[in-house]
Amino acid sequence: MGAVERVLAWEGCVNIRDLGGLETASGARTRHGAVVRADNVRRLSPAGWQAAHAHGVRRLVDLRFQGEERGEPEAPETMEIVEVSLFGQFDRERERAFNRMVSETDDFPSAFAAGYIHMLETRFDQVAAAVAAIADTDPGHCVLVHCFAGKDRTGIVCALLLDLVDVPDDTIATDYAASEQNMTALFTGWLATAEDEAELELRRRVSRAPSETMHALLSWLDETAGGAEGYLRSAGLDDGHLSRIRTRLVGTSSECASNL
Repeated sequence: MGAVERVLAWEGCVNIRDLGGLETASGARTRHGAVVRADNVRRLSPAGWQAAHAHGVRRLVDLRFQGEERGEPEAPETMEIVEVSLFGQFDRERERAFNRMVSETDDFPSAFAAGYIHMLETRFDQVAAAVAAIADTDPGHCVLVHCFAGKDRTGIVCALLLDLVDVPDDTIATDYAASEQNMTALFTGWLATAEDEAELELRRRVSRAPSETMHALLSWLDETAGGAEGYLRSAGLDDGHLSRIRTRLVGTSSECASNL
């Protein structure tokens, strides 16, 4: 089997990457065809869905708010959908408070990190459910995790997965930051409709994916939670879940890639 590109060009989406090919601290590499991260896959064209199917994807873990998918086309019947609203119920006032924090600080990467950390401190059940859904995917299939842009909610979950298998912080942060350039096409129209310069600057900031944000999150995990493993155990995952994630991402079996 030939090498699989990390960046996946599936028609209809702009921010899709395979988590394979990343070097771990031991010198191993994460496996292609095991986990894919993405922006909202409900935007995929029929050709895009065909590409996902050909890549082995059979389960979608949708991290968006309940109702965020309203009015969207259905996914193909071949795709099992597991919905886990990572941020819980949508709260307009909480969103306004976060936007104020991002707007008023000179260090918005740290503001992002503070928001991510707060989520991890308060949403144990949702994080555990999302990671368990990935762990429990059929070993012969690839699992795709996504939100709206594939940056924040998806970035947090993928960081936990990669930290669990000892991918270095710099590599995880670089993967997170790669979303920024990919999302340009997604946010161009939104930026153009900002009502004033202050609103435009806020939108520019929330469209960013600064590597400093992910470094701060990973430092918090290491210093406060015992890394991804300690955090996920505190969230209620057991040895079986953690073992299945490790086997999926760095195991020697070729099962996950068998569909490629």
